[in-house]
Amino acid sequence: MITAGVDLSSQALHTACCVIEWADHRATLTELSLGVVDSTITNLIGQVDKLGIDVPLGWPIAFAEAVMEHSLTGGGPVDYSHADTSALRLRRTDLWLWRSLGSSPPLSVSTDRIALPAMRAASLLASLPERVALDGSGIVVEAYPAAALRRWGHQSRGYKGASNAEARHSLVTGFLAATERWLQVTGEQVDRCLSSDDAFDALVAALVARAAALSLVEPVPDEDRPAARREGWIVVPVAGSLEALAEP
Repeated sequence: MITAGVDLSSQALHTACCVIEWADHRATLTELSLGVVDSTITNLIGQVDKLGIDVPLGWPIAFAEAVMEHSLTGGGPVDYSHADTSALRLRRTDLWLWRSLGSSPPLSVSTDRIALPAMRAASLLASLPERVALDGSGIVVEAYPAAALRRWGHQSRGYKGASNAEARHSLVTGFLAATERWLQVTGEQVDRCLSSDDAFDALVAALVARAAALSLVEPVPDEDRPAARREGWIVVPVAGSLEALAEP
């Protein structure tokens, strides 16, 4: 099996890609690159068994419908001064994750800067010959490294950027120590993870893809399935699944 992970930014410069080959109770990191362009990602989707991409794959239904209504009629979505705007800001998967992990919700794809990478992802997936399932049931799954790291018992915040290099070093070295029995990485790849949180997040996304391929992830609640097909769904590994990823 081959899985891949992509940490998608709005620009190629800060986009990272990781490819892992799985065989004989071992996982070999065969590629870890930065500056990844769209064509590289679309080619990967056709070559791997599962690809985890760290970006929202859709927008809240209420937000999408409100924008459409406004563009057609000029009407506003709600009486904004008195409304609960959470349905416009957060997807069902964001709310589910918030309740399940007890942490702060992911960034809002409709009101935060994460919208720009989401637009790139939508354009990228639309260029593929077949429609991509947004709910994680197909080759592409929506990964959220912070949630996966939290589920696997590792630090999930405060490791990004040059100012957090010390915290990132602690996280990366601890994570690789926990997976060294089965995950093969080169010294150059380790250095890349230490110097770039984008590279490390791509590695985590590739591991999330493996968890999804083995069905070691939380199922979409029945009541959220219709929304997941339109808004996307964050794939979250089950607790204790990290060690099981190398099993056949």
